[in-house]
Amino acid sequence: MNLDAEDGRLTGIVGPNGSGKSTLIKTLFALAGLDAGSVWIDGINIKNLNRKQLARRVGYVGQEMNCAFDFSVREVVAMGRFPHTGKQRTEGKTGSSVEDALMVLHIREFADRSVLTLSGGEKKMAFLARAIAQGVNTIVLDEPTNHLDIKHQLFILDYLKSSGKTILLVIHDLALAVRYCDALYLLYGGRTVAHGTPETVLTRENVLNVFGVNGAVTRAPDGRLTFSLD
Repeated sequence: MNLDAEDGRLTGIVGPNGSGKSTLIKTLFALAGLDAGSVWIDGINIKNLNRKQLARRVGYVGQEMNCAFDFSVREVVAMGRFPHTGKQRTEGKTGSSVEDALMVLHIREFADRSVLTLSGGEKKMAFLARAIAQGVNTIVLDEPTNHLDIKHQLFILDYLKSSGKTILLVIHDLALAVRYCDALYLLYGGRTVAHGTPETVLTRENVLNVFGVNGAVTRAPDGRLTFSLD
């Protein structure tokens, strides 16, 4: 398959369980190996980047949010600054970047709590804050709305949409995908079934063939796109 996440846009990957969505995005970080092909970020083949160089360009928020040690939320967020440390780099910006990320996501109130005490939704916010503190222009997210209530789902997607960053995310909620994504890739059986705007991808035929349900994107009288099941 071929996938292109355009600068400054929100690109979504949708498809049923087991279609290869998470595996696809893990190839960006060598968490899943490539049998063939290549991955390019900012015009650079990632095989020519070491871990720190890659982490200065792209952040990742995965489904798994396990933390085996008793770090505070602030310490977890500060880990996003690791790629910018070293003899040739200043650490002076670390504190402000961490505090800014905590403030942007409205989680300063539990910044000193142990990450082990957080709910699933609170952990999701903490790990997203880590990616923001990383100071990258590209963020890849695997089901960023998982564990979040509807208010925080909308808050996170509003932030990502307005951030101006290049966003690539796996998302299961087709209604949210239609509402927020500029482009969609529909996967099934490890292959791309369709890609393009939400309206051209989530057609009635594609939704039935891939998900086995009746539904499609429709355009409301005010021009907004929505996804609905029959």
